[in-house]
Order: sequence, then structure tokens, then C-alpha cells
Amino acid sequence: MTRKGTIAILATLDTKGKEVDYMKNLLEAQGHSAIIIDVGPLGPPGVPPDISNEETARRAGWELSNLIQTEERGRIMEEMGKGATKALLLLFQDGKIDGVIGLGGNQGSAIASMAMRALPFGFPKYLISTVASGNIRPYIGHKDIGVIFSVGDFLGGPNPVTRSILANAVSAVVGMIERGSRVTIESGERIIAVTALGNTEPAARQVLKQLHEKGFRVIPFHASGAGGSAMEELVEGGVVHGVIDLTPHELTEEIIGAGAYIPVRQGRLRAAGAKGIPQVVSTGGMEYLCFGPKESIPPKLRKRKIYMHNPLNANVKLSRNEMAQVGKAMAERLNETRGRTAVLIPLRGWSIYGAKGGPLHDEVGNSIFLKSLRNHLGAHIRLEEVDAHINDSLFADRCVKQLIEFMDEEKTLRNLNDGG
Repeated sequence: MTRKGTIAILATLDTKGKEVDYMKNLLEAQGHSAIIIDVGPLGPPGVPPDISNEETARRAGWELSNLIQTEERGRIMEEMGKGATKALLLLFQDGKIDGVIGLGGNQGSAIASMAMRALPFGFPKYLISTVASGNIRPYIGHKDIGVIFSVGDFLGGPNPVTRSILANAVSAVVGMIERGSRVTIESGERIIAVTALGNTEPAARQVLKQLHEKGFRVIPFHASGAGGSAMEELVEGGVVHGVIDLTPHELTEEIIGAGAYIPVRQGRLRAAGAKGIPQVVSTGGMEYLCFGPKESIPPKLRKRKIYMHNPLNANVKLSRNEMAQVGKAMAERLNETRGRTAVLIPLRGWSIYGAKGGPLHDEVGNSIFLKSLRNHLGAHIRLEEVDAHINDSLFADRCVKQLIEFMDEEKTLRNLNDGG
């Protein structure tokens, strides 16, 4: 039978060998092959691996016996994750795999997902985990990893429940390989990234509409911690040609160190500047922190202005000192830019709730932020105050016009440099 594709399987084979063997047989029955990577530091494998746990450890610069002797559980997991990452990336770069499945409990899920996060967007990746019904952000980060809860535990081999889960996961990855699609950019496409939250969605919709009408392809990102981080990785990878960062809310939570939308990778608001692509930055949602239900708000913040966006999402107002702190941080990060950058400030409010009369309105706080931003912003960054609310059409028009102006300037400069 002609092989259709090859799927890497990452698991701790000392405890998950029978499950891995079951998945391998399912893959082979569907015309695919498997490369088994043992990421478990202890015990003999329950099924022969293609890459042993000794080799996994060596990829991280360790002899497995020496690593185990450290008796530092966290370090052992981290180093096995590094080794698995290197092994998986090499297979990917050499074109030897078409997808990957990770399998595990807490430890196995952590190691496998660490390796999978190194793979590019659009590459088929799937995690079967006994802990997937809990907080999985540490495992997934900002990557497109499919996740399924195992329901039953992985003890004693597949049972009537887990064999169904395992079979469905195998079929999901096979489907991705046979019918899925990778991230591609067609020749001549100009890609613009736009950030939004529910509080700035009207602005984002207007910006998207205008950009589409002008022939751009647009990728919107939800500024929920993972969205902005994903955008910045795509910027670094050259997928994005310009950014309208309407809602850099995640920077606020990163700087204050609180909230449910802290970016999953540090350094928000740096990627476009480092890449040197044009960007227009605003202040959408930067005046508050996001939390889950009211009881999830830290006690020290519960006396502040709070507005429940919905029963499971609380918006908590920043203090004025924090507004100054975030304004300074924004300036310092944008000062690093190598490309054309403008900061546009909507003077009539940065969110639906921050508008005049809104539950989070604080004109003095906004002025403090703006003063701090202005005092620290380099002269090479354009700063403009717009007499509009962020969701007004006037403001969307100005953002789009400014970005296109930058992109036209960049195109003209490229033509001159090319002798055109």
C-alpha cells in the first residue's frame, strides 16, 4: 500500500505504549505511517520507538541518566521538551512528517505540546490529554493545536472509551493531512493584521471593510492574550505586511501583570517595529483589565470601577498611576521601531465602556496616559489626537488612510532603491 503521509506520535512510552501502538496500527490501516518519539524519562518503552528517550535527552544536550540524577522534576520535563522540540523540528524541516499527535497526562501533555508549539501555523497537530478539561492555555499558548479530553485515563491500554477517543484523534489528523490546508500567501496579496475586542469590534469591522474595498487581505486577531501573540509571530514570519493595532489591550495586562489576557509570549507591541513594517497603533481597551467571573477578580482590585461585560467576563478599571505606567511602556516599545509608525489617540473614548458616560470613563486617567506617552515617545513616531471615539467611522477612516499612506511611501522607496 502506498503511504499517504507520516505522523509523528509523541508520548511517554513507559506508561502509554499500548495506546501508541493502537494508534500506529490505526494509521497504518488507513495508509499512513508513524514515527514514534519517546518523551518519557523513566522506564523501558512499552512499544519500540523510532526516537528513544535517550536520543530525546541527547537532543537537549543531556545523557538521560545524568538528567534523571538531577531529581529536578521540572527541569527533567523542560529538557525532555527541548529535546522533543529539536527532534520534531528536524523531522519537519527534512519533510519527513506531515502531522503530529501528542498523547499524555500532565507530564506528557506538557512535553508534547512544548514541541508542537514550535511547528508553524497550519501544520496538523493534535493533543490527546487527560488534563484537557482544565486550563490548557499553558499547553496551547497561541498555536493552532487541536485538543481533545481523553475522558478515561491511559492505564492498562485502550478501553471501550479511550479507544474511541484515540481513533477519532487519529482520524482528525488524517483528515487534516488529506483534506486540510497550510498557511499560504498568494502572489501579490497584501496582508494587513487588525486587533480587536468586543469593546472595539465596531471599529475593527469598519477598518476591515475599508481595507477589503481597497484590495487588501485582512487577518483580524482577538486581543485575548493568544491572539496578539499569534499576530506577532506571523509578523516575524513575514506573513503580514502592515498592522492596524487598534486594540493593544494585552500590553496593559503584560505591564500590570494581572488579568486573563496577559499575552502568552512576552514583548507585545515589538514585532512590527522589529520587522520594520508599517503600523498604526491606537489605545483600544487599554484602560482596563479583563478577568473572568466577578469572584476571579483579585481582592485588592474589587473596590475599583468594575463592569461585567457578561457574567463570565469582568472589566476592571486601571488606576491613574497604572495608566501612566502603561503609557510609558507603550512609548518605549514603539521607540524601538525600524519602520513607519503612527499612534492615533481617539479623544472621545477607547472602548464602548470608556466613552463619556460609560461605566469605565475616566477623562483624567486618559489624559495622564497621553501625557506619559507623549513625554517618552521618540520624535520619529507620529502621534496624532483624533476628536472621535474609537468606534466612530471618522477614526476608522483615519487609521486606514494613515496605514495606506505609510505603505505607499514604503513602495515608492523600494522602487527608488531598485532603480525603478
